[in-house]
Amino acid sequence: MGTRARKSENAIVPKINIIEQQPTEEAMKHNHIISTPEQTMYIMADLSPKDRDGTEEDEYVLCTIKVDGNGVINIKPDFNKGKKAYKIETVSMGREVFEYTIEHASKEMNRLEYDRERKMYRELYSRHSEFLSACVGYEFEMPPPDVLRFLVYGEIVSAKDFEYEDLYIHYFVDLPRNWTADGSQQLAGVTHTCSTKVEDRDNVAYFSFPFSFEMFYKNDTINEERKDLLPRWPQFFVEVLSLDSWQRYRTEGYGYITLPSIPGVYMETLNCWRPVGSSVTSELRRYFIGGSPELAEPTFVAVPSTFEGSHLSKFGFRTETTGSVQIKLNILQQSQAFLESADTKKKMGSLLDRLGTTAAQMNILNVLDAFQKARQRMISARESLVKDFKELTLTGAGGEEPTVAAMDSPRS
Repeated sequence: MGTRARKSENAIVPKINIIEQQPTEEAMKHNHIISTPEQTMYIMADLSPKDRDGTEEDEYVLCTIKVDGNGVINIKPDFNKGKKAYKIETVSMGREVFEYTIEHASKEMNRLEYDRERKMYRELYSRHSEFLSACVGYEFEMPPPDVLRFLVYGEIVSAKDFEYEDLYIHYFVDLPRNWTADGSQQLAGVTHTCSTKVEDRDNVAYFSFPFSFEMFYKNDTINEERKDLLPRWPQFFVEVLSLDSWQRYRTEGYGYITLPSIPGVYMETLNCWRPVGSSVTSELRRYFIGGSPELAEPTFVAVPSTFEGSHLSKFGFRTETTGSVQIKLNILQQSQAFLESADTKKKMGSLLDRLGTTAAQMNILNVLDAFQKARQRMISARESLVKDFKELTLTGAGGEEPTVAAMDSPRS
């Protein structure tokens, strides 16, 4: 069908336009610059001739002094400090030129006043630091023991190569077994509608839409009947849709990604597909009146969370490759197990194994650790014995070789 041509530049007019196409200087200062209250004083000179009264054109600003709410004094132009004098040329008929200098004429502080001022500043900074510490706290907020705190700060960067324009994305996170999230946190959302533009023969829509999730992993119970104790990581799903000027929406594609298990920054591309009908009628309906086949269970893109079998077959399910979605992920992990591993330096398996360990598992790990230490001691003793035997052989007298009982190497 090709890419649909845009019907109108302003097909949907919002009630409130939050974007100012031509912002004023006042608006820019108010919206983008930290506004600190300040007072301004001007030092001016009346350079009018003596034979007539002065006017506003004869008044010139020599210096501007600003004092903000933080007590900072700003003087413009700066003190001369031995530099060339500043010049002012009048606009009168004579075009007279005046020179002037700006000097700091305040009395210099003596040593006692200087020390008193530094002490006052130290007390002020100390009180401010105590105030900030009282607001923020003195320690990091730690998760409970045997719990992994998993934080995701991401961004839906762009979507490209989809059939229609005016795209928006519905996204959500699917939590597997033993994963939880705070009840007040939203694990799903919808982006704004974004138009596409052509870049290197690709139709690209830039969203730059941020999102964040906070999840917790804790393996409370271990079922002996289940053999698949390997934990599953949360999955991030996207559903790309389009909306035209006639309010017709269409499903453009589904995609997913398993969130990385290693902390770091990732730039990932989600390749999408969409289900298609078994006849041409569904495609005609999609083109003329909108609507298209949708998934009743969005997690069917991967392995559905409700699936309990050992094999999942999607044979006969008709799909069509569409575009791709690019996302940026910042992964952070926090757990007390990290501190334990740094302090003890024991080989206790992976982090998730440690988080779900029972008392029996701890005993097994302690026995294995003791066995490894004993094995290392046996190897060291054997190497030392072989070394002593060689030295004794070289220094033996009368050609009589000493007999040494052979020692079997330790078995693992």
